[in-house]
Amino acid sequence: MTINLKRLSLTSALIAGTFLSFSGMAAAEDRPTINVALQSMGTAGSLDTTDNNGTAGRKYQNSIFEQLIALDLSDPNLAAKPGLATEWKWISPEVLEVKLRQGVKFHNGDTMTADDVIFSFSDERYGLLPEQTKARDAGQATFTRADGTTGIVPPAITAASRASEWPLLQSVEKVDDYTVRFHLKKSTLDTEARLARVNYAAIISKRAFLSAKSWQDFALHPIATGPYKVVSVDQGSAIHLVANDDYWNGKPPIAKLNFLVVPEAASRINGLMSGEYDIVSDVGPDQVPLIKGSPDFDVVGGPVANIRFIALDENNGPLKNKLVRQALSHSIDRQTIVDSLWGGLTAVPQGFQHKLFGDLFVDDFKSPAYDPELAKKLLAESGYKGEPITYRVHNDYYPNELTVAQFDLDNLRKIGFNIDFSVVDNPNDPSPDRMMQDLSNTAYFAFPVSLLANNCPNGVYNTKTNPKIGMWQNDEFDKLCNVLNTSTDKAEVKKSFARALDILENEDPGLIVLHQNAILYGKRADIQWKPSAMFAMDFAPGAFSIKK
Repeated sequence: MTINLKRLSLTSALIAGTFLSFSGMAAAEDRPTINVALQSMGTAGSLDTTDNNGTAGRKYQNSIFEQLIALDLSDPNLAAKPGLATEWKWISPEVLEVKLRQGVKFHNGDTMTADDVIFSFSDERYGLLPEQTKARDAGQATFTRADGTTGIVPPAITAASRASEWPLLQSVEKVDDYTVRFHLKKSTLDTEARLARVNYAAIISKRAFLSAKSWQDFALHPIATGPYKVVSVDQGSAIHLVANDDYWNGKPPIAKLNFLVVPEAASRINGLMSGEYDIVSDVGPDQVPLIKGSPDFDVVGGPVANIRFIALDENNGPLKNKLVRQALSHSIDRQTIVDSLWGGLTAVPQGFQHKLFGDLFVDDFKSPAYDPELAKKLLAESGYKGEPITYRVHNDYYPNELTVAQFDLDNLRKIGFNIDFSVVDNPNDPSPDRMMQDLSNTAYFAFPVSLLANNCPNGVYNTKTNPKIGMWQNDEFDKLCNVLNTSTDKAEVKKSFARALDILENEDPGLIVLHQNAILYGKRADIQWKPSAMFAMDFAPGAFSIKK
């Protein structure tokens, strides 16, 4: 018998190749595909942290983007820890030196260096170059650089954010490939906290940004360093991620991670229980018994570092009168909201602040108390004659929003307010009849201005610096914001914060604090995963597993 060694070798190679191929497939299949149903993905058409900067986007953005300083999402107090930086120190009151983690790969395979970090805080990244400003004003999507090359133009919201989010940042200097220095205009208490934010501190690939064909091209396919990378986006309906197997902090536990937009709460719950979704967000308190009634599912979550409030537009209708706004502030029974409508799952915060602020938390501050008689007295003194006051809310964009809003409405009408109530897609639309609207703010870094920034100068709600869409402004409050942004004296900062809270809530109300937000998630019982104290959903190595 003659053996054809050449044919045998070829056959053996094919068998070996097939075996290796199947082995590779089996290894890949060790990790699951996980479908997460969300109420919203935030700004349709962008995943970027600077323009899709609301609470909805934060649920998935930390799977894509990372910062130099990270927050420990397993810690209720969100302690800072090394992220893309391994260490940092102040070498002078105005200069923070940061050592970068070596060997970090972007989603496109490039190695992260100081050049990428510097670019992530640059004028071009924020759309602040004169040529970008000119192009944006002309409605152009690209601009021509001084060297003749073409660049992209970020939206106005990204450009405007630099002044409010980095008010004292002067420049970022390269010391070597893995060392940078942040130069500030003056020393400040909150620089490290600001560097730990997903919004406005995410590190992106310089090459990817410079080679993007348009802002949308970059914003829908951002190249960063997180444990998952973007495969595709179905605008407004789905975000498809896959594991970044070059991730510096270990192999991600999920092979494919799909975030699916399912606006209706009932549809999310039905999809969970039918097996269509593995995790669903924004479960209402009334839906908890249904999910927990099955041994196959569970509910996790609780209060997050976010405060729900009603914003008051002082520019329109009866709300131009400060006494009317003060009367509104005493008209809502917030404790009943928490106890009855939330079943005690959250709390009434001690004003527009969060315990995350540590020793800057104002322990003796008091928000306006629920006092119907005082509300009626103030309303009578105001000369209010029953003119309509608009109250706009989302269709449950926030958990339990419509139930709470209906309760608010009943409270307000009992005082004597003529409320024109409606459910709209965008309550914050700056129309001439905008007066009251449901909103929330997140304490997305451990410093008072993280909650106040929208009302401070250059913030989106400040009428003086943002006249097109602003809704409230107070000169003394603006000066206090400057102290919060620039002072290095903790006692002065705390005193200024206390006074700012008093103006914003009591003296010249710009909002009515309702309750601390809570986010509840339904999940398969075999999934071992816990939500963070922020909106961020953590699916990094060590944060997710499936019980065998």
